[in-house]
This record gives sequence, structure tokens and C-alpha cells, in this order.
Amino acid sequence: MSFLGCSRRLTTSSRSTPLHPPISPEATEAAIRARLDRQNLLRRECPPVMNFIIEESVLQRHLGSPDLLRRQVRHLRECADLPFLSIQVMPTEADAHAGLAGPLVLLETPDHDHLAYVEGQHNGLLIDDLDEVSAYQQRYGMLRSQALSPHKTKSLLTKLLE
Repeated sequence: MSFLGCSRRLTTSSRSTPLHPPISPEATEAAIRARLDRQNLLRRECPPVMNFIIEESVLQRHLGSPDLLRRQVRHLRECADLPFLSIQVMPTEADAHAGLAGPLVLLETPDHDHLAYVEGQHNGLLIDDLDEVSAYQQRYGMLRSQALSPHKTKSLLTKLLE
């Protein structure tokens, strides 16, 4: 799996509160539970290989207390050491890059089918057209080359924790 943005799979529970227009407390709680359930991918006996590209700005945005952001960065740093997961940061100084069109998830099924999932504010679209998926794979390849390497990302995360 490949992800662009700050994937909910890497979000700590305390940063999982939805920020969209007010919804009922029950719906908010259900949304948070669903996000946290998705993190179970990280705890599977045989987890999938996952690659994430995160905008540097999300590592600086205070949604809640500074301690909350620090816990999120610490969680990301710990995840960066998992053998099946890589994290790269897209530096803020990268003026234009291939991810500005929005979040993207690339998936490969157990049958080796390739899919792309693109997300808007209120909906998402699963794409199985081979030509479209190929274009998204090329876009993701460009993103990986534009972002900091996983090693430099680990260094950045460590520096943010100092």
C-alpha cells in the first residue's frame, strides 16, 4: 500500500477527532473508532508493506496542545522503524510537487490487482482502470523522488522531538 498525506493509519487516538462540521457525539465516536480500527494493519502477524508520504506542514500544525503534536511525531518516528513500513516527508520548501492534487492510496490485492483510491473532503473514489491506476503509480513515483528519503525523514522526526 502507498499513501499520500497524513494517513489515518498513522494517527494517534488523541489526534483522531474529526474536524468537519459538527456531527452527533455518537457519529464522532464511530468515526474515531473506525480510524483506530484501521491501525490494526500495523499489528497484523503479516502486515502489508506500506509506504507513506506526509506533508511536512502536518508535523508543525498544532491541532490541540503542543504535547499532542509531540506524541504524534513520536508515534510516527516509532512507525518509521517498522520493517514493513516507510515514511517520507515532503518538505515544505518543495514549491510544486505531484501530490498537490490531493490524497492518494495505491493498493495491490492478494491477486495482484492494482487499484488507486483518491479522496475528497466528503467522498472517495476507488479506481480499477489500468490506465488511470498506471498514471497514479507514475505520480506516486514522482512523489517519492521529490520527498525526503526514509533515512532523512527519520532524522527530521528525531530532530522535531529534541
